[in-house]
Amino acid sequence: MPEAEDQIQAQKFELYKLYVSTVEKVSDRRAQANAWMLSVNSALIGLYGFLDKKPVSGEKTSLVWMLAIPIAGVLVCLTWKALLESFHKLNDAKFRLLHEIERDLPLALFKREQDIYRGLGRRHLSGIEARVPYCFIALYGVLALANVV
Repeated sequence: MPEAEDQIQAQKFELYKLYVSTVEKVSDRRAQANAWMLSVNSALIGLYGFLDKKPVSGEKTSLVWMLAIPIAGVLVCLTWKALLESFHKLNDAKFRLLHEIERDLPLALFKREQDIYRGLGRRHLSGIEARVPYCFIALYGVLALANVV
């Protein structure tokens, strides 16, 4: 009977390792999404700067572009924020499941790490990264306002 229990424990550990790799993949995808959204916002701001220095045919056309770019940027940022919320919820669910699996393992490493991290008074990275789209939204607001005033 102890052999059967050892085998079950080994299978649980293999499933645990497999699941940990899926958590890592979600984190990698989130980092890629952040890099992509940062690039898109940088390109929009670069385009804005380029068009602001280069005269476009007609003042009305120029004003349309100077307002359209910030509006597009805000929409990109809202999409970015929705993606971040989705990734946060997915990671939260994955870590809850990892904690459940760890109850049957000799060490609950992820749970312990989370407890230590919270004990240090550290902020969740997802809370910090969630502020970045709002910084861009504020910048787009200033750019749009500068063209209206």
